[in-house]
Amino acid sequence: MKDITEKTKMLLAFSFLKGVGPATLRKVIDVSDFVNFSVDTIASKVPKIRSALNEEPYAWQKAMEKAIIQIDLAQKDNARILSVTDVEYPSLLKTTKDDPLILYVKGHFSPDPSNSVALIGTREPTSHGKIITARIAEFFLGNRWSIVSGLALGCDTVAHETAVSLQGHTIAVFAHGLHVVSPSQNKALAHAILDQGGAWVTEYPYGHNATPHQFVKRDKIQAGLAQGVVMVQSDLKGGSLHASRAAISYGRWLAVPQPTQRDLDRKESKVKANSLISEGCWQKTSELLKCDESASNLVKLIRSKEDYPNLLQAMEHTNPKPPAEQNNLF
Repeated sequence: MKDITEKTKMLLAFSFLKGVGPATLRKVIDVSDFVNFSVDTIASKVPKIRSALNEEPYAWQKAMEKAIIQIDLAQKDNARILSVTDVEYPSLLKTTKDDPLILYVKGHFSPDPSNSVALIGTREPTSHGKIITARIAEFFLGNRWSIVSGLALGCDTVAHETAVSLQGHTIAVFAHGLHVVSPSQNKALAHAILDQGGAWVTEYPYGHNATPHQFVKRDKIQAGLAQGVVMVQSDLKGGSLHASRAAISYGRWLAVPQPTQRDLDRKESKVKANSLISEGCWQKTSELLKCDESASNLVKLIRSKEDYPNLLQAMEHTNPKPPAEQNNLF
């Protein structure tokens, strides 16, 4: 494991102070050469830090002890702790409004992290959803892109499995600390990702277990690590919409495969979001994605495999319109 930088070590300790969150940590970073100042000096420049230090006796000592515990755990686990001040911190993620200031990483980022796509979708995909997930993953991997996903059952699993089987690079983003793999069914897959040269990434420290709201933040990190998001299949209230909305808010593209007629005829709930977007009504799409009309060029409808290259080029896209007849073979 690489040694943690002094800046990151200090930020990590500050993060364990009661009441100190991302906004306060950013104010610390804004203090020029903060690493060369004493904690008292930084506290004089950042009122929230001063309040946190006064919250309880030995507050800074206790926070630093917690940071050292995390550093030791990471070292024993052959992982590392990064902050936005580190060169290795992913540049795509750093440019988003939701970038975590601290990241825990096990494994390796892609040699070219900028060529990354988030491939996400329902935990209960239709048979067509599984096929499309694998095919889109294979396309991007063939172009030496990294696949980012969340290790969940369903579409995420297929995306990671495809990357591993093709000896490509993939990143699994966790909604909890690196001390556990969830779901347990994907433990072997998770370790195969590392063996294949991929990575596990999370903003949560060792010992921090998952809670519902953390999956939303996890989904935003997936979008932040990628140039764009492919939402393979989703219901109108599916968790995949969090990453999809985040991608749009970051000014990145969102690709949505058109559902097959078979899935539509069966009234499959897991393609309702895809169906709505493929109708080509921007008002409905913008309501679903919680964005305005200016983002319409970022939404790309995948009608066939011929549309895949457009995603690599991030070409401008007009409002999706349904074709005369659907191509169910992609």
